[in-house]
Amino acid sequence: MAKTKIARIISEMFNGFMTMILTPTIAVFSSPIPITQKIILFFLYLLSPILPYLTLKKLGKVTDYEFTDRKERPPYFTTITILFGVIFFFVLALNVETLTRVTMNLFVVSTIVTIITFYWKISGHMTYSTILFATLIYLFPTTPALMFLFVLTPFVGWSRIALNKHTLTQVTLGTLIPLSISILIYWPFW
Repeated sequence: MAKTKIARIISEMFNGFMTMILTPTIAVFSSPIPITQKIILFFLYLLSPILPYLTLKKLGKVTDYEFTDRKERPPYFTTITILFGVIFFFVLALNVETLTRVTMNLFVVSTIVTIITFYWKISGHMTYSTILFATLIYLFPTTPALMFLFVLTPFVGWSRIALNKHTLTQVTLGTLIPLSISILIYWPFW
């Protein structure tokens, strides 16, 4: 029982909605764009994951906010990927490299996760917490202590497995796929 409680606390702390919103919010507010653009982008990123969920919930297309049933995931992930794509093109016009890369990363990872969800279930908790950790390291490279965020990754993964939400493979790929994409986008080798 204590194990389940601890797993639930960790799982809620790294909830997909929270990490999905937190990542671009940090990038937006640390970028050198005018405050009005920051506020607009913040609300776009705040609403992008939440409104599709609320709409699907109201229509009876999803049963829980963790999208436990894989068949409920494709409409949601497709919608947020489209929204992230629209935001990406808006951000591209702002011509701020760091913000563009973060937005691109979110869009590319979401696109790949969306394609995967049509056939298989991957851990959204791991996906979006990995993007958050990598983004913080990218945005604040003079703070090497941020590397220790990845120490939290096994605990987040354990919580998803302990709650019977994912398998070890789903958790592992939910970490490795966004980590690989983040490395390629944030620290390109070319």
